[in-house]
Amino acid sequence: MSDRGGDATLAAVVAKAWLRHQPGMTLSYLLLAIGIAVLLNLGNRWARLFGQALAAIALYFNIWSIWLAVEDGTFAAATAAGEGAQVLALQGMGVVGAAGLLALLWWLPRQWRAADPVAARNGRAAWGQASRLLHWASAVLMLAALPLGLFVAVLPAGELRVGFLDGHIGVGLAILALLIARLGWQLASPGPDAPGALARLNKAALYGLLIALALAAASDAPVFGIPLPAALAGLPGRVAHQFLSALFVAAFAAHAGAVIWHHFGLRDRALIRRMLR
Repeated sequence: MSDRGGDATLAAVVAKAWLRHQPGMTLSYLLLAIGIAVLLNLGNRWARLFGQALAAIALYFNIWSIWLAVEDGTFAAATAAGEGAQVLALQGMGVVGAAGLLALLWWLPRQWRAADPVAARNGRAAWGQASRLLHWASAVLMLAALPLGLFVAVLPAGELRVGFLDGHIGVGLAILALLIARLGWQLASPGPDAPGALARLNKAALYGLLIALALAAASDAPVFGIPLPAALAGLPGRVAHQFLSALFVAAFAAHAGAVIWHHFGLRDRALIRRMLR
């Protein structure tokens, strides 16, 4: 993936071809995220199996991109240039991603079961189809935006880095659009209450941090050819964005960890079924 050494690797050639146009890359991620979100919440067994398999394939390619950066020397060069923290973060994502991939494959046969129908609107006991779509599509895009942003820090200046930056911005805007839609829909169709004060705090932190991340990243750089207004004048946008990203990762991990603990530790199967078949 490195621009060093004349971009001799096939991976660099493929990546450049894919990253050449920001709107196309963002649209690809958005369609993938929506497709996974829809399939995982359909009543048909085959659809849910395909949705989970598609999520596993997407996660595999995420891990593969990190492995390529190890193999072609991108990470070694970035560490030598003082970007060791970002390299460690990406390597950590690779390890967590590998564990997630194994979990998806292990859980795949469990999708072959009957599932209760889900209403379009939210209820007091479960989220409706619209909220589930927005939730899981946002989650998939978040898992794409984080490594894209870290790769911007470790890649050398060049076309590939610009492509990753454009993709990160585009995916971030898509996440923000989904968040606005989600908040609006929750006002129109309230869903279940959060299971406790900590859960409510975590939810508010996730929503607030997503909005703050967008404001911190805004600049006069064009996105899809449209200049964005400057935001948070006087505050170093990149530093603020990186700090808020770290806080968001912590909140995201706390959210995922709490769900896993409730499901496996407390045997509370009802909690996850409020948002997933």
